[in-house]
Amino acid sequence: MPDKGAPMLRKRQQIEKVGKNMFVWVACAAVILGICAVLALSLSERISYKQKVISAKSETVGRLESNIKAAKSLKQEVRVINTNQALLSTPRIDGAEPVSVILDALPSTANSSALGASLQQKLLNVEGVTIESLTVDPIAGVEDVSEESSDGMTTTDGEITFKFSVSVASGQASVLQDMLRQIERSIRTINLTKVTVEETGSKITLSAEGRAYYQPAVKVELSEKTVRK
Repeated sequence: MPDKGAPMLRKRQQIEKVGKNMFVWVACAAVILGICAVLALSLSERISYKQKVISAKSETVGRLESNIKAAKSLKQEVRVINTNQALLSTPRIDGAEPVSVILDALPSTANSSALGASLQQKLLNVEGVTIESLTVDPIAGVEDVSEESSDGMTTTDGEITFKFSVSVASGQASVLQDMLRQIERSIRTINLTKVTVEETGSKITLSAEGRAYYQPAVKVELSEKTVRK
């Protein structure tokens, strides 16, 4: 008598096999889909990063082209300045271009000690003039660690404050005038903000406060920039 359960068993096994195969295919499809999604996301991030790099490079190229144009214009302006008669007639180091006078008038460093030496040895050094006192305040935060100058006066960016007192014999006021003219003719930019003259006994005393100026140099250099993802 034939066994009727055998065909049913084979059908069930086939159904289970098909189900397993279907599960494997679905699982493989899910894995492939996940890999594709990860690759697509990674590719998108790379494309976005490359665009940032390209944008940064384009910005750098544009800046360099602008600097090249500005340099040509600056050279032309310097040539014109070098023909200025006032600069040509101003004393300067042998071989130096006339434009160097402007650079000497506005130093790039806050060297208050050099200013003090210039005042003492040159500008106030006039025959018949006696230097009673001379004070040049260091630049706060640049030449010292304090935030206030020695006499209580605060300094501003690009300024050096100073004060001095000189005297001449009574009746020699013209010597003081010569000294002030010498300061006025100085190539260094100096502004006397307060001048007091008084005569006591056998001498005339001139006391003054003023400011000298400097302009910090601008550094032009190539640098590297990291473009972050």
